Amino acid sequence: SAGLPDAQAHAMARSVADKGMFEPGSAQFKKKKTKIMNTTISSSSGLGAKFDDKSNLWHYEGMYNFTNALKGALDLQVGASFRRYDLNSAGTVFDDLNRTIDIDETGAFIQMGKKLSESFKLAVSGRYDKNMNFEGRFTPRITGVYTVAPNNNIRLSYQTGYRNPTTQNQYINLSVGGGSTRLIGGLPEMLQKADLYTNKPFTDVSYMNFLASASAGTANPALLQTYTFDPKGVRPESVKAYELGYKGLLGSNVLIDAYGYYNSYKDLITAIEVFQQNGTAFTKFGVPVNAAGDVSAYGMALGLDYLIGKFNLNGNVSYNQIGDLPATYVNDFNTPKVRYNLGISNRNVVKNVGMNVSYRWQDSFYWASSFAS
Repeated sequence: SAGLPDAQAHAMARSVADKGMFEPGSAQFKKKKTKIMNTTISSSSGLGAKFDDKSNLWHYEGMYNFTNALKGALDLQVGASFRRYDLNSAGTVFDDLNRTIDIDETGAFIQMGKKLSESFKLAVSGRYDKNMNFEGRFTPRITGVYTVAPNNNIRLSYQTGYRNPTTQNQYINLSVGGGSTRLIGGLPEMLQKADLYTNKPFTDVSYMNFLASASAGTANPALLQTYTFDPKGVRPESVKAYELGYKGLLGSNVLIDAYGYYNSYKDLITAIEVFQQNGTAFTKFGVPVNAAGDVSAYGMALGLDYLIGKFNLNGNVSYNQIGDLPATYVNDFNTPKVRYNLGISNRNVVKNVGMNVSYRWQDSFYWASSFAS
């Protein structure tokens, strides 16, 4: 098209690019659209857009309270549970096109509480959980409630907990972004399947620097830095949580509930984007991993209820913040720093008729996930 006017050259290029494309709204376009919508993304044609997820979750649990049998000498409860995740997406979400994936979890707990004096009650509990893909976890907790005055209590708690990687964190196998990125689970078998242990990928930052050098005219492979995945793959994250709270009645019309907390996470489950080289091409992977080091989160909240006749004026405000997370990890804390609610309610305006009006506000915040940010 050398020497042609821009408009004519553009028209010629457009005619070539549009070959095989149907006019939006035409019968051919609608027929093709319907076919793509009803073809699964795991089909051999590779042209589908349909998920076929028929996964199931089976959960069984039982609990027994011994308090009455102990005649109030001690509050005692025990319980146990069993859970099975039956993944069945026909390869459209999970890596289950040619195999069956079931994930079993079992758990049990014991909880004891005793009033040590007229003004102080102590409760302790412990729980053990085991997921078939991860090591078992024991999580103890202790809480104390001190009555400083009638209907006025201060509570202090120390809790430990953990969170298993989700089913997608474990077994997802999905192409997104028009095929430019593949999301895969963080289990060792998934990383091995993608050859990410032996054909080590490059970090996102170093790959972008490499592209920048290529755009400048001289591609510099020395800028590429490899990323090494943990041989154990993604692991459960654990947390130590500290909370101090107060709840009490001031007079007969005002109820206050306030608390502050500090959480320290270990092995926080996050995600990383890497680029694996195969020949001259690069494949982008999104993979769940555990953040190195400890990550903190902290916050506070205040709630207030005020009775005026039959009306209840209520409001609450909260502040939540996450500590520093390395820039190489995806920050999916996804929580506004500040939010508050204001409301007025009356449960009996007239007989059998009540009302409630609420106003809610929150800070804007950057929301991130493996699908979009």
